[in-house]
Amino acid sequence: MDTKLRIKCKTCGCWNRIKVDKIFIEQLSPEPKVKVFIPMYRPLRTETCRKCKEIIACSDELIRIS
Repeated sequence: MDTKLRIKCKTCGCWNRIKVDKIFIEQLSPEPKVKVFIPMYRPLRTETCRKCKEIIACSDELIRIS
């Protein structure tokens, strides 16, 4: 599922929109009958900030919103 995610640049503070793929990762649970899934985002390509041109998201890293 393709989505657009807003990410703030760490160096200049500019908000950027990047295209990501939403995936769910299973996490271990203390109870065997309960399955816990965490939503994470995988960028579709390496993205840079529009203002300062720093890399803000790589395609091989997962992003977790907390």
